Amino acid sequence: MDNRVISQLLRGLKITTNYITALILFLVFTMPIITIAKDGLQNAMTAFSFLIFLFLFYIAYVDMRVMAFKEKRPQYNINPPPYKGVLYGIIGMIPLVLFQSILLTLKLPEDLQVFKRKLYQGFAGPLYWLSRLLGDAPVHYIISFAVLIVIAGLGYYAGFKEFYLVSFIREKLGINKKKAHNKK
Repeated sequence: MDNRVISQLLRGLKITTNYITALILFLVFTMPIITIAKDGLQNAMTAFSFLIFLFLFYIAYVDMRVMAFKEKRPQYNINPPPYKGVLYGIIGMIPLVLFQSILLTLKLPEDLQVFKRKLYQGFAGPLYWLSRLLGDAPVHYIISFAVLIVIAGLGYYAGFKEFYLVSFIREKLGINKKKAHNKK
């Protein structure tokens, strides 16, 4: 690991890669959701979007946590600040926001406006639930990408402070790890 600008850009684009992975998962399973939920389609898509968002949160959070843990090691001599994940989140969000902005500014004929709306809603798939929560206006689809900065920041901070979310939740719920029994 090094602290070159290109290396930091590549680490930040890890967030973009995580989003695209979640987006592909969203798009693959959208058709079965549309087929199953004919009447309450918008609510079903919102719930499905939230489930995919949880997957996105998990993979982005874990990637940033691992990255912080590695960067913090003394042998790399990077000496990162604990909020560096916010920078990685911003770097990872920029290509997504640019693409979404292009989708929103496309000038299509009047009879293709529904198609245009479905395009930018589809691209915001894992964050569709948040866009609907914010108000479902076109600008809300761009604003919802800011949650990626929060996820990256939290994950990086957790790795920096060696905080493990699953262990914390287990501790708070009183769930103990299964202990391996020695068979003799």
